[in-house]
Amino acid sequence: MYSYEWDVETGGLKLNTSPLSFSKEPRPVYYKELDILGFDKHWNYEKNDTYPYMWAEANNYWYRGRLVAKTKGGSSYSAPELILVEDPEPGNMPLRFVDVPGMVEKNRELLEILTQDTIKKVYNTYVEYEDKVDVFYVAFSGGKDSIVTLDIVQRALPHNKFKVLFGDTGMEFPDTYDVVNKIKDFCENEEIEFLTSKSDLEPEFTWKKFGPPAQTMRWCCSVHKTAPQINLLRKYTNNPKFRGMAFTGVRGDESASRSEYEAVSLGEKVRGQYSCHPLLEWNSAELFVYIYSRDLIINEAYKKGNSRAGCLVCPLAANKNMFFKEQSYSSVSDGRPSTTMFNKIILDTTSKELSSEAAINEFMNIGGWKARRSGKELSFAQNYSVESFEKGIFKIQLLRELTSWKEWLKTIGDITYIDDMTVEVIYQEKPYIIKLYNNSDFTEFVVNIGTNTKTDIYFMSDFKTVMRKSAYCIGCRVCEANCPNGYITMESENVHIDNKCVKCKKCHEVFHGCLVANSLRLPKGENKMGSIDRYGNMGIEYKWVKQYFEKGDDFWDSPHGLGTNMVKYLKSFLNDSDITTKTKLNYFGEKVIDLGVESIESWALMICNLAYTSEFNWWIKNTKQNCTYTPDSLLLMLGDEMSKNSKNHIVSAYKNIFISIKQIGEELGMGVCDYELKNNKRYLNTITRSNWKNPDPRVILYSLYKFAEYCGDYYQFTLTRLLNHEIDSDGVSPTEIFGLDREQMEKILNGLSINYPEFIAASFTLDLDNITLRNDKTSKDVLELF
Repeated sequence: MYSYEWDVETGGLKLNTSPLSFSKEPRPVYYKELDILGFDKHWNYEKNDTYPYMWAEANNYWYRGRLVAKTKGGSSYSAPELILVEDPEPGNMPLRFVDVPGMVEKNRELLEILTQDTIKKVYNTYVEYEDKVDVFYVAFSGGKDSIVTLDIVQRALPHNKFKVLFGDTGMEFPDTYDVVNKIKDFCENEEIEFLTSKSDLEPEFTWKKFGPPAQTMRWCCSVHKTAPQINLLRKYTNNPKFRGMAFTGVRGDESASRSEYEAVSLGEKVRGQYSCHPLLEWNSAELFVYIYSRDLIINEAYKKGNSRAGCLVCPLAANKNMFFKEQSYSSVSDGRPSTTMFNKIILDTTSKELSSEAAINEFMNIGGWKARRSGKELSFAQNYSVESFEKGIFKIQLLRELTSWKEWLKTIGDITYIDDMTVEVIYQEKPYIIKLYNNSDFTEFVVNIGTNTKTDIYFMSDFKTVMRKSAYCIGCRVCEANCPNGYITMESENVHIDNKCVKCKKCHEVFHGCLVANSLRLPKGENKMGSIDRYGNMGIEYKWVKQYFEKGDDFWDSPHGLGTNMVKYLKSFLNDSDITTKTKLNYFGEKVIDLGVESIESWALMICNLAYTSEFNWWIKNTKQNCTYTPDSLLLMLGDEMSKNSKNHIVSAYKNIFISIKQIGEELGMGVCDYELKNNKRYLNTITRSNWKNPDPRVILYSLYKFAEYCGDYYQFTLTRLLNHEIDSDGVSPTEIFGLDREQMEKILNGLSINYPEFIAASFTLDLDNITLRNDKTSKDVLELF
């Protein structure tokens, strides 16, 4: 809400009334973090954590208003590089603590205004919703946000009017459990009821059954946090249809998606439940000043360099934060979680061959496990429900039955068991006869669909879900929590569906019908691109494209002077770059022609599309920035699956395209050619892959939307994901296309967020590292920005 500036006198922060457009999320830095990073080798300071010594904004370290150091890089087993900017104190004198009492006093007036306003919002929300809500509770995590939220709520409301609910995932920071114990004591003294929810399944078990969570497969939140909380509150209120309101510590500055939250909402965080976010407009500067002013608990995890206090091993954590965790929590006693336990499961379950210690360290350092998109990357994944549909006959082979398919079948229709091997299901008033055939290895279910109506399609889809639940369900209780009527119960891996089930199929709405099935599913096949030999040995010449830009579709009937093969390759190139559709100029083509053939933006936009065609995709995926390739090395890289003649054509095409179209070869950095010209023929010596030195942010935005669309309309991802080019993905990252590093991308993305908030929001202030594209926009819409 408020802006802040560095206060040289106290070494702290000073809030001011200027509106804050972008928070860098400052946090206090204690001696333990300095020690972990190795600053003790350079600076003189007392090993005392009564107060912090300085502040950090992301990777920048500020001491009494001066930038004194930066960190760069870092991973699980590699310390970030220290970049010393200037000495904090002259002559290596001891560092001075932040004068916390002085800082608090300077901020007292503004902080009081903010606090009273927030307390009033909490109270007014309670009054407004008192008759609509069965239970009010503070969603407590042990982090700074929930600690402040609890303090605000307990100041705003009578202590018998709300509860405190700690969702214990079993994967929390060990230090978080110390905070929880202190908060329990506080609640007992203040006569506030304290509740703890926890899954029946231990994380060590679920990680082995689901496979480790990944950036696009975060089953962990549903299984270990949301479902246990819902199931606990149902039992607590004795009402399966209870309506709760959670006071959360959600803040808009934490991530792009959270910045769009309303102060009070229904179903935004948890389906069917209200959420109130008292701190939505607060930033971390205000949070820490408040914590110090009230002498609240500070989770020790923050003092050890962690910017967030969530789960110990999280697929969304930045690599630098994984280093802090490894340094402090690789071995923990008292039965508390350690990084070593989870890292072992990651290595035990991956399908990737890691034959050496170096390979293991590289895999863990780059966070390869975080990028998993299916069961293909797991050593134990298998399809246990095999589906087929041919000539009106729908078949499913069930290779194992972990939970009763007969129970799950109740969720889609009324059932009659005609005999032991025949079942009739009335689905949307239409009868379907299911025949069963027992095999030594599986049970086969056969349905003669006959027709292909919308009802038939829906039935087959829902019956697939029933079979997947039966084959994969391990009793995680997410479906139980999803049922709005409380008609699903799970005990000891046995499921029971009440006969009163209304067939709302809310339990079907989890990914792939079952979270385990989704996590273990194997892709049915890879998307194969066409032949890589798209442009013969000629490639594409700049003058051909220029002629087309000048004449448009009239070019084909004009005296252009191109031979038959030249026309053929030009048509392929224009279609590949999406300038034409079946040789006819389209909307994209009109846009780039308006920009002009000499415009680097035109060619950059074309490359964004060409990245998804075989010849350019191979080049982008197989060559690296700042690497030089000889013709022989390229022929070797192309492999033995095509003829030598085809491979020679491809290398020749690359050479001619990069030399003739300098915008692609040199300015965009696709390939700078060292060649000799003899008798008007180009003889290639080497090609060096470079990068785009001055990228246009709008082109990057266009490329991001193409990436999202090719990834199945997945509009939220991380910069870490974009920078990891080892991930098997249908989308091609702009960082891979144009050779952009993290620093460049952060600047571009921050600028895009400010200039085009209707398209994108990005935040790199915490280790969540989130990028969110607006899902009501498309790559075509981005073209309107040019």
